[in-house]
Amino acid sequence: MRSFYSIVLLAFFIGHASLQAQLSLNPLDWFGGDKEAEQMLRVADSTDEAAASELLSIGKLKMEAGNLGGASRVFKKLANEYPTAIASGEALYLRGRILMTKERWAKAFESLQQVVTYHPNFAEFDQVISAQFECATALMEGARGRIFWVIPGFRQYSEASREFAMIVRNAPYGDYAPLALMNLALVEDEHGDAELAIDALDRLINYYPQSILAPDAYYNLAQVYSNLVKGEEYDQGSTRQAISYYEDFMILFPDSNYLGEVEADLERMENLLASSRLNLGDFYYYYRNNNSAALIFYNETITIAPESEAADEARARISDIESGVRPTTGSSLVRTLLFLN
Repeated sequence: MRSFYSIVLLAFFIGHASLQAQLSLNPLDWFGGDKEAEQMLRVADSTDEAAASELLSIGKLKMEAGNLGGASRVFKKLANEYPTAIASGEALYLRGRILMTKERWAKAFESLQQVVTYHPNFAEFDQVISAQFECATALMEGARGRIFWVIPGFRQYSEASREFAMIVRNAPYGDYAPLALMNLALVEDEHGDAELAIDALDRLINYYPQSILAPDAYYNLAQVYSNLVKGEEYDQGSTRQAISYYEDFMILFPDSNYLGEVEADLERMENLLASSRLNLGDFYYYYRNNNSAALIFYNETITIAPESEAADEARARISDIESGVRPTTGSSLVRTLLFLN
């Protein structure tokens, strides 16, 4: 046993020494000869800057002559060979614009993203974000990629969502951040995940409360929650959330053009929630002979929507309970059975 532990201890020290040796290596050695990675770690010197500027000029001349394909290849070469040169930022931006003219939206966004990642001090940074927003919007509106540059590919709604989220991360204090969150919510609500739509809208109203999109965010949040409601016989968590956001909207934006629609939608949600409470009251009244519990839900029905049909039925049940009337079967019983199933 003593020999065994000696061997283990020796192996530990050997492994530890090996690890220390690896950590002491030059970081450039970690890439194993990866030329592109090594270039990204090397700061461009004056010679590189001059060579990059010359390539940039060549690419611009090709653009002016209408040779967009040739210009794109020059810009790509520049970015690959001199990625840290100042001219590389402009080359990547111009290549992105060229790809946009060819409706290669995803590739264009990728080129523009390299500007954001490697050249955050690029003089026309706002234009980069604007171009990225245009790419994401095109995909949101159903633009398709091209297979072998000819065959229309699939619509790329998930890619649009990813790009809008990236825009918010790239420029959280920029003008496009709330717009990107709104579009992200619209894409996810229609083609993706309602929870992601809710998250995007929630971030919009919390981080950009002064945005002109704030009223739309409150309204859309209420709409997304209301669309999640399956019926009065199901859990009413989404109904309560919808009601909350409709009420917030009416308080915060009393002069909105949406006010009439919001009032109607709020009434619809309140009636549905009231019907759900009525069903619970009926359950205790008809099936559990528990009048105390039934009265709680009947009174809640009246409080939620006092002018609704459900409230009228709840008042009638309360009157029967107070008069000592025993429950009888009827249309309410059918509704209760549906609720239980």
